[in-house]
Amino acid sequence: MNNTLAIIRSIVIYGLCLPLAIYLGYLLANPADRVSLAIIAVACLLPLIPALMRWHHLLLIVSWNMSMVLFFVQGAPYLWMVMTALSLTLTVLQQVLKRNVHFNAPRSPVLALIFLALIIVGTAQLTGGIGLAAFGGDSFGGKRYIQLLVAIAGFFAIASHRIPPERANLYVGLYFLAGVTSLVGSLAPWVPGGLRLIYALFPVDDSRLFFGEVNSEYLRLNGLTVAAMSALCFIFALHGLSGLLGVGERARFLPLQFRGGFSINQPWRLVVFLALVVVAASGGYRSYLITIILYCAALFFLEGLFRSRLSPVLLLLAVLIPAVALPLADRLPLTIQRSLSFLPIEIDPRAELDAENSSEWRKKIWEQVIPTIPKYLFIGKGYSIDVREFEKIRATGESSNLATAEFAQDYHSGPLSLLIPLGSFGTIGFVWFLLAAYRVLRNNYRYGPPEYQKLNTFLFAFFLVRTFMFLVIYGSFQNDLATFTGIVALSLSLNAGVRKPALAPARPNPAYLPFRLPKPARL
Repeated sequence: MNNTLAIIRSIVIYGLCLPLAIYLGYLLANPADRVSLAIIAVACLLPLIPALMRWHHLLLIVSWNMSMVLFFVQGAPYLWMVMTALSLTLTVLQQVLKRNVHFNAPRSPVLALIFLALIIVGTAQLTGGIGLAAFGGDSFGGKRYIQLLVAIAGFFAIASHRIPPERANLYVGLYFLAGVTSLVGSLAPWVPGGLRLIYALFPVDDSRLFFGEVNSEYLRLNGLTVAAMSALCFIFALHGLSGLLGVGERARFLPLQFRGGFSINQPWRLVVFLALVVVAASGGYRSYLITIILYCAALFFLEGLFRSRLSPVLLLLAVLIPAVALPLADRLPLTIQRSLSFLPIEIDPRAELDAENSSEWRKKIWEQVIPTIPKYLFIGKGYSIDVREFEKIRATGESSNLATAEFAQDYHSGPLSLLIPLGSFGTIGFVWFLLAAYRVLRNNYRYGPPEYQKLNTFLFAFFLVRTFMFLVIYGSFQNDLATFTGIVALSLSLNAGVRKPALAPARPNPAYLPFRLPKPARL
């Protein structure tokens, strides 16, 4: 009987595998297109289903900040978008089969995101639908709708599983370090021609880098700056500002330590931090340098360093170092000078002129866009863009850059990128989510486990700084929503929900103690 069952099982397996192998061989023998590559990729992933069932949550967290795209999928989505769909599907299957999924999110952010998702879908339906030119449509811009909806779905996928307590530093560290993959897109001028196939997975910053058409003296590599910021966030999350200074720690020769958990030893920790600040400033983006300053200020207060005896020393250094270094700013590379252009210092006229032109360009966009806000208060403009109208805009002559940016909704302003496409209802939904997220991160910062103190402190500081940057300095809602949902879901997954203050044990009130007769003394 057992032999019969084994023979039947073998026949079924061969009956499934042989036709699949023949079909895959046919696909590999013919010129590959997107459909063929997608089928081959799915076939290669089938044996990995048991591993995905176990590690899909970790893979989703790692891919959330990666710059990797899947070129063989129609529309070339980011890896984190595909992993969100896969992880959420496996989570639903686990809940149906095993019922071992415990959703850790409270009601308020969940309702806010559901409301926001309904507004996104409703706006798409009222403004011409989700335009997907990659699938043969007459308009494009639908990828933004999908990106927003997947960012909301990713919140539920991440928050549905708890991070193992013994791997908290690993998960959070990989979440931030995954952004280092943006560095690949900045290395195009120095990558040999035979290795440039990698840019099918990691998009290059600027296609002109392939042909050497960029001025090397004023080369701005956005991917390098993003990678440096990701590494800085990793150091802040792992050590905090107090650990970065390393007061009272013994200096070690080896830079890294793995015993008792991964960490960076002193004085290497501070040296790496300063080097990353220089690398981040070399991109020429003022917003990144402002973000670093705000991180330090937020951690200074959240960690309570202003109450310590070192606070006068730290404040003195914060004043003396810029006072000594900034007078020499005009000798620095042009890109670093541009990053410092928001300060009242003397810099190279070329860097100053480029920064002023960028500011004027933003002001012109805002002057054209702000008067149109009342038109989109009730029903937003949406993200769908007609291909033919876009081609006409690009052919308008000298003002094409400004007109194209306005038509593509590249406003360089967080509130405008939210209010105009989604109207006042979308704005209400996002503000609702921000308030709910603030409560979640604040409670986990205050009442979280002591072993997660540094992690929760930086997650809260990260949220506060990114919210300020989005509302005041620079933001793009379709790109930043994933940042906000990811950081809140990560905090919920880390702390198994929202932490609350521990209840003190009730003490009996002497005024309400029952009357009892004293016991007679024993003779």
